[in-house]
Amino acid sequence: MGLEGLAGVQARISEIQQRFVRPPLASIGTAPAPGGAGATDFAALLEQATAAPAAGGRAGEFLHAALGQAGDPYVWGASAAATDPDPDAFDCSELTKWAAKQVGIDLPDGSWLQYLDLKGRGALVPVEQALRTPGALLFSFSEEPRPGGGRPAGAHVAISLGDGRTIEARGREYGVGTFDAADRFEYGAIIPGL
Repeated sequence: MGLEGLAGVQARISEIQQRFVRPPLASIGTAPAPGGAGATDFAALLEQATAAPAAGGRAGEFLHAALGQAGDPYVWGASAAATDPDPDAFDCSELTKWAAKQVGIDLPDGSWLQYLDLKGRGALVPVEQALRTPGALLFSFSEEPRPGGGRPAGAHVAISLGDGRTIEARGREYGVGTFDAADRFEYGAIIPGL
């Protein structure tokens, strides 16, 4: 990413911080301030994602697109047009789908459909590997999705920052933000083409 691109991302981060002024959290992954989105120091997150060697190229752009939405609210079933440079709300799979489309990659809508798509392409990896891979997807399901089986009762997807943290639309209480991945995920996948 060139300096113009980085400057644009940093300007977007400043805009988000001004739009969603809230006291910083003691640590990433703790409960957010009332009405908060759970994300804290966007500039530091951007710097860390940019500094990771594997976060260059399309993977870095994918992460930057997702990180640029930090502070947006979570709305289940939200739809974000791929051509919209700044959607207003996301659910978990819409964030991953929208951010991927920003770098020219198509993902289906729905966390379980994304999982099935990536599994069908042989792109599943161990969770430990996904946690160390910037731009990998992390999934959590109440039961493993099966073709033709429908959406599991519990289904979630997040994007790995490569350092044990995620950028994700986590839920109404949190919105889009960065969080500690901890032991929340059972499946990992690499998006082909990143």
